[in-house]
Amino acid sequence: MERVVATYELVLEGRRQELRLERSEGRARVDLGGKSLEVDVSQLSEDAFSLILEGRSHDVSVSPNAGGFQVVVDGESFQVSLVDPRREGPSTSGRTEAAGPVAVSAPMPGKVVRILTAEGEEVRQGQGLVVVEAMKMQNELGSPKSGRVRAVRVAEGQAVDSGEPLVLVE
Repeated sequence: MERVVATYELVLEGRRQELRLERSEGRARVDLGGKSLEVDVSQLSEDAFSLILEGRSHDVSVSPNAGGFQVVVDGESFQVSLVDPRREGPSTSGRTEAAGPVAVSAPMPGKVVRILTAEGEEVRQGQGLVVVEAMKMQNELGSPKSGRVRAVRVAEGQAVDSGEPLVLVE
């Protein structure tokens, strides 16, 4: 039985809170804003889930978008982004580019499904480098800066841990 634990900064409709997620075979424990909840999770399709939370059933769909994710819970829509505290933030738009080599790391445990670049390739800030599937969602991770790919440290099909460096851009 695989147990996955991850901690993020959750930005929900502009409000920041710490989110701790512990998953294991269809069940999850979520700690959010000082409240701890047990959740039963069933995946209905690639982006649709059924959750049982505090004895109530909820239909949830999750769609990635430019700002993070659009989450619809029982027909009510929310804009959500997750920030891995080991990374600078959900995107690099509006920031100055980092100096020196920068690692692009896995935001959460998952599996590499596509490599979109190669060592030595010139890339621009925001350009997709690698696609990681986590929690049945595919996330394209972009370059934090314009530059050259120094190293690709993973292969397609490889399992990765949260925070594991995937690609190095200089």
